[in-house]
Amino acid sequence: MKKYGFGSADAMQIMAEAEKYAYADRSEYLGDPDFVKVPWQALTHKAYAKTLADQIDINKAKPSSQIKPGKLAPYESNQTTHFSVVDKDGNAVAVTYTLNTTFGTGIVAGKYRYSAE
Repeated sequence: MKKYGFGSADAMQIMAEAEKYAYADRSEYLGDPDFVKVPWQALTHKAYAKTLADQIDINKAKPSSQIKPGKLAPYESNQTTHFSVVDKDGNAVAVTYTLNTTFGTGIVAGKYRYSAE
């Protein structure tokens, strides 16, 4: 924001658009934490902030009706996980994967899904 200058039209446009996204998320997730599961780790994650920032057009206001709350996957750390399964017939499978943010890159190759790091 510093590069746009305090109080400039560009800075005000960015703030107004960012607040639309904040209010959309607030309307979806605000509530008593004893009764409402708030995905606070996902809402405060830098990757989510970047996703929202990338949707802001400094030259055009987006109608509020087009802004929806984020449908957030639960926060997952960027670590490696492994699990193995063996059925009653002795068939076995072992899976190891590493996550970068929420389930890797999300790249899809044809009908096959994989996490490319």
